[in-house]
This record gives sequence, structure tokens and C-alpha cells, in this order.
Amino acid sequence: MIGNSVWIQFFFIIFLIIFHNLQASTFAFDEDRLIRIKFKVHIINGLSSNEYPLIIHCYSNDDDLGEHTLWMNNEFKFRFGNHVWRLTHFWCVMRCGLNKKTIDVFRSGVETKTCRRTGNCFWSAREEGFYFSNDNQSWVKRYDWF
Repeated sequence: MIGNSVWIQFFFIIFLIIFHNLQASTFAFDEDRLIRIKFKVHIINGLSSNEYPLIIHCYSNDDDLGEHTLWMNNEFKFRFGNHVWRLTHFWCVMRCGLNKKTIDVFRSGVETKTCRRTGNCFWSAREEGFYFSNDNQSWVKRYDWF
């Protein structure tokens, strides 16, 4: 039977490993990681004109990131630590002229997997809808405006 001191040492080592990972440079976006704790979400105004700006307001269950006005090719970005024991979820309300759409920009289990390699989740609002990329080069349409 294992004594209490062995269990205490075991949990202390696990704690040190987790603490080290939280403090380590987890923003090294060129590394492949099996577990990534820190992420960055980029929202880009990919619209073709400045007739109407892209107005965004982003939230999580814990935070209100405020309203931001993005003109053509402008970007809003934010960094956060992914919760280990509960779901992390960020969504943004996006408006351009009369168009309005709420989209999920980060959900644990979805973007955690697709953005793990780079630590970046890119979103581009365009006339045709909302496009996603994890490298700012390969884009996939995820949402329509309507």
C-alpha cells in the first residue's frame, strides 16, 4: 500500500508540471503542442470597402471585451488562457450596416483542436460570411451573415 507522503509527492510533482506549463512560453506559435493552454483570437475586417465599418462586441462567460469598430483590413485580437477544468467559450456579435450575426470564435473542444498547432484562431468577416483559419492563409467559410 502506498503511504500518504508518496501521494503528496506525486500531486506536488503534477502541480509543478502544470504550473510550469502555465508560466512557460506557451505563445511560441511555431511549436506543435499536444496540450496548449494559451490562445489568441484574431478578428479581421475582410470587407472590400469602408462604406460601413465592422462593429464587433465580444464576450465570454467571465468577460466583456467591449465594442470595437474595425475599418477595412483592421484587426482586433485578444489572448486568454484556456480553462483546464471547465469549458472556455468566446462569442462575438458582429454588425456591418444592417447585417448582424453572433458567432462562436472559440469553444473548448472545437477551436482547441483546430488552433492547437499555432495557438491562433483567425476570423475574417467578408461580404459572403465569416471565414476561419488557424494560419491566416488557409480559409474555410464557417458562417453566413444570415
